Amino acid sequence: MRRADVVVVGAGVMGSATAWRLSRSGRSVILLERFEVGHDRGSSHGSARVFRFSYDEPEYVAMAMEALPLWRALEDASGEELLAVTGGFDLGSDERLKRHMEALDAWGAVWDLLPGREVAARFPSVRPPPDATLLFQPDAGVLAADRAVRAMVTVARALGTELHERTTVTELRPRDGHVEVVTRRETFAGDVAVVTAGSWAPPLLATAGLDLPVTPSRETVAYFESIGAHRFPVFVEWVDGRGPLYALPVPGGGLKTGWHHTGPATDPDRRGGPDSGVTARMAAWVDERFPGARPAPHHAETCMYTNTSDERFIIDRRGRVVVGSPCSGHGFKFAPLIGERLARLATA
Repeated sequence: MRRADVVVVGAGVMGSATAWRLSRSGRSVILLERFEVGHDRGSSHGSARVFRFSYDEPEYVAMAMEALPLWRALEDASGEELLAVTGGFDLGSDERLKRHMEALDAWGAVWDLLPGREVAARFPSVRPPPDATLLFQPDAGVLAADRAVRAMVTVARALGTELHERTTVTELRPRDGHVEVVTRRETFAGDVAVVTAGSWAPPLLATAGLDLPVTPSRETVAYFESIGAHRFPVFVEWVDGRGPLYALPVPGGGLKTGWHHTGPATDPDRRGGPDSGVTARMAAWVDERFPGARPAPHHAETCMYTNTSDERFIIDRRGRVVVGSPCSGHGFKFAPLIGERLARLATA
């Protein structure tokens, strides 16, 4: 039976971040992935994710500010440029923007209010309502998602992490002094197991008698070509009664869009395609808001969310099992910080 200080189950961004931080601290790590690193079945794939300080809760502002230097540390360790700062806008009601400003102020983050006309002058790729007021936060940007996950895995492996791909974990068996992690081919043992298996986590944790109150959903994202050399910021438009629409530039050019929390609950083992209705809504929004992009998407795909009822993260330890379910569709930006927190829980 192969043994390590910690066995990490799931090599998406959270598991990869955890393996990186554990191996950096000198712990022996086995990292298990049911598919391959960078697969498109879960929550971590794709070329781009939003990085932003702008939240309406101070806790998340603080977490984003803590995560930023860790992203830069990963860039230094990997030699990869992973986070491009573009600035970001929030368009929403006065009350919505007020909550964001108060949360940003609580941690001393920089922000500004700009009229729609000025935003359009600064960013000709964007067309907000001319009389609207938008919140601008200059630290927002875009993470190269696929490359970030691979960078974490590469650095972790260079520090000694043992990676096993195409290895499905079927059971957790807590024992006196260790936990057994059972796969279809062999059993691994660790002082602690960290489960960062996304939408596949609930049934796995149930084998150890642990309940994870989350609901997987399948969300649609769409990609649009840019016109000319237009420069896009991160852009979030808050829609009353629904999740926000969001857009971000794609490394190499173009625009990625999504409509937060509009996908159906799903079984992660069932393959499903993009929702044509959601894609059409995003195309209409791009036509309205982004003159720098062609309004017909050239590609659409799905991404899994693992949702808690209040969109908060579950980061906990129960005996020899650490649970990391920090998603609900907004966790990627915090990944190195969450990896550090999970690593600390695993070694406490």
